[in-house]
Amino acid sequence: MRKQEQLKLFNSAAIGRMFSPDGILYEDCKALIPSIIHGRSVAVKKDDYCWILIKGGGWNYNGPLIYRSKKDAELIFGLNPSDAGQRELAVSRAIEKISDEFPKVLYYKRFADHKLPSEFDFLKIVRYSNGRLVDPCLTYTEVKCPFRVLDLAYQTNEEKELIINKCCDYWSIDKSRYVEKFAHELGRHVGILHKNHFINDTLEYSNVTLLSEIVDYELVTAPDVPFTNGIDGSVMPDERREKEILYGAEVTLQLSALLYDPLSLYDCYNMFLSGYCEENPEFVRNNEEIQQILNRSKYIL
Repeated sequence: MRKQEQLKLFNSAAIGRMFSPDGILYEDCKALIPSIIHGRSVAVKKDDYCWILIKGGGWNYNGPLIYRSKKDAELIFGLNPSDAGQRELAVSRAIEKISDEFPKVLYYKRFADHKLPSEFDFLKIVRYSNGRLVDPCLTYTEVKCPFRVLDLAYQTNEEKELIINKCCDYWSIDKSRYVEKFAHELGRHVGILHKNHFINDTLEYSNVTLLSEIVDYELVTAPDVPFTNGIDGSVMPDERREKEILYGAEVTLQLSALLYDPLSLYDCYNMFLSGYCEENPEFVRNNEEIQQILNRSKYIL
């Protein structure tokens, strides 16, 4: 597994010390950058199956730590706006009311609430290209596995072997059953969310860990948690659930391709639904499009 180093945020040990996770001494705060696809996120290990993801501490990998987009009026690479952190925490709290199986957003910390070293004071007043204050924060999320499915693309074969073996140990399964177990558990998690009126239109292999944990909640539709633009997400047609089930099957397909020759989408769909039906069988039984896919329809119009 990749080397863990002392926590730095914005490549600064001083900021790392100020914002190390609550309850962890900075001297014990070793951080891992899982891959280049989440350059603004680092993972701090508490124990073998408990990690704290810290999101919003600048791009890593020796490039610009912060980059303001001119094309997208409200986008700055490397930062995490407080309205997103606030919403992610609210969605996490809503999920906690229905299940204890999901990653938990612990808290977020606004830079504006802390006395920063002088060279970082600009974080309190930095603005998007449209002039709106970013009000950046760090979001802290507890997960069992710090690696996401897409992260496998950036690991050596030896690293992949270590990571997957660790996941298999957690589930007490043989490695030959790993992809099937992953699909089943991801399906269960999506089934729990759907049954309780949550929808994730961004379920993809960059926001699912290798232990089937769904992370990054800021764009998840949740009951009674409005989006930052004011939309309440109360309209939830069946089509959105159908699509997320397909997304889950596709994540499984991508995982299998990153580990060996890919399975068929049909096989991945069935493995995913085996878990989904444990939690929300009525939706599968009563949905015509899902039944057509299971019956191998070539065209669904």
